[in-house]
Amino acid sequence: MQAWLKALGHAKGPMPDAWIEDGRAGALRRTAFPRRPRMEAGDRLVYYASVWRVVFAVVEVVGEPTDTQPVASDPRRWPWTVPVEPLLVVPLLSNAPPVEAIGVPARSMSQQSHIRLREEHLERALDALAGVGR
Repeated sequence: MQAWLKALGHAKGPMPDAWIEDGRAGALRRTAFPRRPRMEAGDRLVYYASVWRVVFAVVEVVGEPTDTQPVASDPRRWPWTVPVEPLLVVPLLSNAPPVEAIGVPARSMSQQSHIRLREEHLERALDALAGVGR
């Protein structure tokens, strides 16, 4: 099993505070990548709200990456998807801990959709998220 920090969000603004109630729960079932990710079933993803610079969920990869770009003439920005299942979720981003709480500086994610984490980072993420008041 490997662990990864997966960025969600974009430069247009932060994800809504009550993102689950706002119809964004799809991120807890499937996540997208610009290139084929090097992950496999059983790996863990720590979700990072990039604009807010907080971690808010841990999910498990439950299947293989799928190329959802139907033809070469369809230049989707995020053509690869991976099915995931939620393990631990903080519903309100305002309650989520900063990414630094798991030992990763926010600048580590500046140009990447995901980075590999060490086991200690995953353990710190699980502890930080489990300790959040819901």
